[in-house]
Amino acid sequence: MKILKYIFILVSLIFITSCEDYFGSESNIDPDNPTTVTPNVLLPQVQARLVYTYGGDFARYIGLYTQHVDGISRQFAVLGQYGISPSDTDTPWSNIYTGTLNSNRQLLLTSRAGGFNHYTGIALALESYSMLISTDLWGDIPYSDAFRFAENGVYTPTFDTQQDVYNQILTNLSEARTLLSTQGGGNVPGNDDLIYRGDVSKWIKFTNVLEARAQLHLSKVNSDAYAKVLSALSGGEFEHSGDNAGFAFGNPATENAPWYQYIEQRDDCEVGATYVALLQSFDDPRLATYGQPHTNNHPIWTRDQTVNLLSFTEQEFIKAEALLSSDRSAAYEAYLSGISSSLMEALVDDAGYDSYLENASVAVGADNLTLENIITQKYLALYTDPEVFSDWRRTNFPALIPVTGTAIPRRIPYAQTEILSNPNTPSQAEVGIFNPVWWDQ
Repeated sequence: MKILKYIFILVSLIFITSCEDYFGSESNIDPDNPTTVTPNVLLPQVQARLVYTYGGDFARYIGLYTQHVDGISRQFAVLGQYGISPSDTDTPWSNIYTGTLNSNRQLLLTSRAGGFNHYTGIALALESYSMLISTDLWGDIPYSDAFRFAENGVYTPTFDTQQDVYNQILTNLSEARTLLSTQGGGNVPGNDDLIYRGDVSKWIKFTNVLEARAQLHLSKVNSDAYAKVLSALSGGEFEHSGDNAGFAFGNPATENAPWYQYIEQRDDCEVGATYVALLQSFDDPRLATYGQPHTNNHPIWTRDQTVNLLSFTEQEFIKAEALLSSDRSAAYEAYLSGISSSLMEALVDDAGYDSYLENASVAVGADNLTLENIITQKYLALYTDPEVFSDWRRTNFPALIPVTGTAIPRRIPYAQTEILSNPNTPSQAEVGIFNPVWWDQ
């Protein structure tokens, strides 16, 4: 808690505490006048920005599409009817690019220059994660020349194709593993690493699971995607929930978790009726936690909630899907493991745990296991996790009915600030919210 208090005091100097833009549009690094900042100062605020954006704006916006949440008033009543506009995504775009990625690129450059291998590996892993969620939600995005301000004055970067972005992500993850497997270079992360406290063995697992997630996304465009998923995990995978890439928020007001803060300040979206109905159809004990109305007494959305970027639960469902066509017994084992892990994360008691795993609609047996079983249980397990949106686009499970009109959006619009300032931004007329991204064709 001492390091949390220290970093949140530091972060509060540059973060804006409004729930719509918790981190603001400013970065601690002025791209015109980069400052020399040591890795131990940069790393924790990069992690804080990324996790808050992932578990905040991304979770809420994408939760409307996946029907994990419903918009009930004000802005989210409009967003829930698919009335999202470019100005709505200004904040997450800024928090990812101007905040997370700009500062992380400074971390990467500083660490490379100093020969700090472990910091460099972590920076590459965090950049890969940030770029993956961004390209999955927006499609083609700036990358190859997005952070070259001081180098050549690039302020209107080109948009790399999503396929190129994916290729670079996979290259980065390979390099990250190599660096994390070597000596630290005289300066290694410790408590300034608010996710793994400098445990490079867990960061190596993180890169493997993240690669497995990325390869899974390509299942519609790569015939060998499942083999590549399993290959990634063979290099070392999460063994239990203690390996989760979790960021623990705190009790003081400046340290509160994104959902708690949002409910306290706005509370204009609610647990999704579709999600609750699906829980009820399985007599699912998570109804008492994940299915509860969003209040400040919520059992999950607490002040000090730990938000996961990657989890053992997600990994097990990834494995189950990848193994389904080659080893049904192993696939079923992973499927049950993912459910078990989720029940524990959802604070389900022993009676509810045993009852659910004995439910005939859940315990279907290895011979009867289907992709729909796997993705449906993953949908229930990863409540409000944006990753569910990628699963739904790939598989069409669960079978969601549009809230309005005849289609559910398949991406979010580019930020208004980028549209106005960067002529390279794809046209809204050509790339609307109902147009699929590259891997979703």
